[in-house]
Order: sequence, then structure tokens, then C-alpha cells
Amino acid sequence: MADSQAHLIALKDKHINLLLHSEMLEETRIKIQVSAEKLPEIMKFIANELKFPSLESITGVDWETHFEVVYHIDRWDGDPTVIQVHVKLENRDKPEIPSITSIWASANWHERELFDLYGIYVSDHPNLKRILLPEDWDEYEHKDPSVLYPMRRSYKLPEKPFSYKPQPKK
Repeated sequence: MADSQAHLIALKDKHINLLLHSEMLEETRIKIQVSAEKLPEIMKFIANELKFPSLESITGVDWETHFEVVYHIDRWDGDPTVIQVHVKLENRDKPEIPSITSIWASANWHERELFDLYGIYVSDHPNLKRILLPEDWDEYEHKDPSVLYPMRRSYKLPEKPFSYKPQPKK
């Protein structure tokens, strides 16, 4: 049995009640879907019990009807397995997901990018502030989400070219 299949079986045996969906995408790629509330529990299991030390990336996807956050986790020990963890966020007005920085420190900047570019709030994040856009981006000419979060499908470029000019602190 391939390592990847063994990992999927372990996930199902231990946490079948947490998995909304699970499948083998390829010989070495596992895809699972969990709810936002259960994310920390399943991630702790993947990191500690399955011994996956490396969170490679976190990205957001705007599907127009909902947001999705996708995590890619892998190993460095010769096991080629990659686990994709998908979390569907139905609330487009206030999308929120728990932080996993206490499990993998590398989640820090990825989660800040989710907040900055998609407007996905990451609860319990140790330093949730903008990372790519200016810190006062939402205070400077921008109020509506359609011009506030550049990675959302609803984002609209300004009619005139936009030049950010920092405003003096009051």
C-alpha cells in the first residue's frame, strides 16, 4: 500500500466525523474537505500524528457564491504525499477561518495575505494586519468590498489610475 493511501486511511479511521469529503486525486495527492470549525483539530492530527512538518501554502479562491481556503501540506522525508485541505466559507459578507499559526508558524504570512487580499478574517491570528497593501488602505478612498480586496472577483479597478499617497497620521 502506498504511503498516501495509508495516510488517507489513517485520516478516515481517526477523524471520519470531521471529514466532509475525502479522495485520492492522484497516487500521491490526497484531497480532504473540512469545516472551518474543525480545521485546527484536523490540522493538529496531520502535523503531529501523520508527521507532516511542512505547510507549503495557503490560498483563497473566490467562487462567486462562496470562498474557499486551500492548504497544501507535505513531508520532507522522501514520502511524496501532498495533502490538500479545503475549507468552504459560505458567508461572503464576513468570511472567517481559524488561524493555524500555533501548528505551523509558516501559516502567519499566508493568513495575513488571505485577510489583506480577500478580506477573510483569520480568528486568533497573532498579528492580523495588512501585509501587501498599505495599512490604511481601507481608510483611504476605499470603503466598498468591491474596491477593497483585490483578489475578489467583484474587485473593480478605479476609473482613473489610482496612485496611493500616504496620508499623515492624525
